[in-house]
Amino acid sequence: MDKKYHAKRQLLNFILLKEKDMDRYDYIESILLFLKGVTGINFQLQLREILRAYYKYKGLTYDMPDFYGGDQKNDGWVIEDAKFYQIFSPTRLKDSLKKEIEDKFKSDLEGLFKIVYVERKWKGNIQSFNFIVNTFDGNLPHDSQSYFSTLVEELNEKYKTNVQYLVSNCDHIRDLLEDVNDIEVLRKISASLRIRHLIDYNAISETIIISLIEEISGNISHQFLGSKQFGEYKRVSSLEKITINNLQGKKNEIDKIIGKLDVVEKAINVINQDILFENKFDRVKELIIEKYRELSLSYHGEELYDCLIKETLSYTNSETLSEVPMKFLIIYVFDKCDIFEKEEVISK
Repeated sequence: MDKKYHAKRQLLNFILLKEKDMDRYDYIESILLFLKGVTGINFQLQLREILRAYYKYKGLTYDMPDFYGGDQKNDGWVIEDAKFYQIFSPTRLKDSLKKEIEDKFKSDLEGLFKIVYVERKWKGNIQSFNFIVNTFDGNLPHDSQSYFSTLVEELNEKYKTNVQYLVSNCDHIRDLLEDVNDIEVLRKISASLRIRHLIDYNAISETIIISLIEEISGNISHQFLGSKQFGEYKRVSSLEKITINNLQGKKNEIDKIIGKLDVVEKAINVINQDILFENKFDRVKELIIEKYRELSLSYHGEELYDCLIKETLSYTNSETLSEVPMKFLIIYVFDKCDIFEKEEVISK
């Protein structure tokens, strides 16, 4: 019994330590990924948990009326701000989605105006109307004819009001979550949605690598054109490291890139300024180190070097465009002595 208890305590402590290492980015991405798999009334119920926590964080009250008794065109509202939400979550997307969204928006907004300004319900006031559509992984259909703004203007003119509106999808939820600076609030939302166990604490998404590669690529272009000033990079490794790792055939490429690695350091400084995700580069570096360890069991020398580049390129969306900046990144980690065998240090 004692062994089982201690084992459980160790597992719990491990999970808690991992959670401490997580940042806002992890929670936001996990919450949004979860929402993409929810449909129908469940989507509305999960949004209730998120919106309730967000507005409580803002010192406001979000309330969702019982939908079984009829929502009175109110899927949820921020009481103090007279901000009303209406949620449209189809079970699957159809070709007629654009028309369905327009019809639902019109029905809900006209109904809400009537209920509030004629029947004098919901405190008789509307400040804003947020219409949220569950589009799964897709974008909202275009509104090239300004359907929504035209309808709102007509209703405002009819009722002598100045109601603001928003038509959005989960992008609205992302905007709200990114406005939360207290990570404990995001943890509580994840717990209320029961998704904490789904979070991969060591995961690294393609977007993280791509953002770094794009930044490096842009710096390489600016350096080539001479449109930006770059400092001199101070080399860490010696020529011996190339020899002891059997990389003589890559020597010219490695030496040439090492002399220009300031483009990588500038890229790292930029992406690490992300207030949501302050350890982007560390995660990318750990991925490279882990891939190196795996591949070094089967490959060595130039073959290992080529396989490492090929393996990391699989995380990007264009191997051709990403190959050169990826080599800069790999060689940067190489020069910092995080991968490949280090030179022996002779003590004097």
